[in-house]
Amino acid sequence: MTLFKLVKEHGFSEVFVLPNRPYSDWTLHRKDGAFHSNADFIRDDPTIAYPWANACLICVWAYRPYDDDSFVPAYYVESNRSYHAMKNLIRRLNEIGIRAERAETPYRTQLLNAGIGCRMDNQLWFYAPYGTFTVLWGAMAQLPEPVEYTPSHANEPVCDHCGRCSDVCFGALDQGSFEWSNCIRSYLENRPLPERFMPELHSFSGCQRCQNVCPQNPQERIPVPALVREALDPVRIVSGDYGPALELLGKNRKKPLLRQAIVLCANQKRIEALPYLKQLEEKYADSFQSELQYAFRLLQNTENVLK
Repeated sequence: MTLFKLVKEHGFSEVFVLPNRPYSDWTLHRKDGAFHSNADFIRDDPTIAYPWANACLICVWAYRPYDDDSFVPAYYVESNRSYHAMKNLIRRLNEIGIRAERAETPYRTQLLNAGIGCRMDNQLWFYAPYGTFTVLWGAMAQLPEPVEYTPSHANEPVCDHCGRCSDVCFGALDQGSFEWSNCIRSYLENRPLPERFMPELHSFSGCQRCQNVCPQNPQERIPVPALVREALDPVRIVSGDYGPALELLGKNRKKPLLRQAIVLCANQKRIEALPYLKQLEEKYADSFQSELQYAFRLLQNTENVLK
């Protein structure tokens, strides 16, 4: 069975085979503060981290965005699905005698340096025909010699710097540059959400505003699956019924999920959530203090107006 066929069987659209080499240009970019703190975990010199590997496999998981991302952008559901697909793929590679290990390397930089895809404004990576609607996962592997690397095939630049993404993004700066500390996404792991962002939170996990307005992206959308709508109802989550939501977004995301659900209940004016929020206050007052204060203020004002 070919590597490409094996990757496809696990749900991925494509795999690129790249050499094991360091990425000093990305290292300099990180030192300049261009990335979220999660980038601290990325191994920018795979030759040191994985000296046994002769190749990096970067797998592309393509998806179509939802026609209504007011619950969650499809990326975050697909990221969780593809994470488990990648684990299964790596397990299978090892079963057939190919040593492989999931690797946190700078995937987009690796692809761009190999002439694969192109960089858009707002740090987006674009690859036709999927546009920016992809999830990337990487693995270091010890492939049988000789290693056949994916040949460079640089895409023509597609970004015309129209400014639409910058106009809708909190993190955007002038001329398509980007600053993570200004971006709502950087606060949605397990950090308190600054109050300036709370009125702008309209879906779980983050946003895809810049992708939605990009004229180069495919325009096809799919309906939000019923199970996503049901699982990500914020009142259901603050009531304690968050198991289905964690199945969709990742079982380690309980606190971020509750934090965001509190704010979403407020922004959706869901006054029926007030009893549950008071229970959360008794249990998690220290963890969610600012979010609960914001929710009580908005929902109690709404309740008074409705009386």
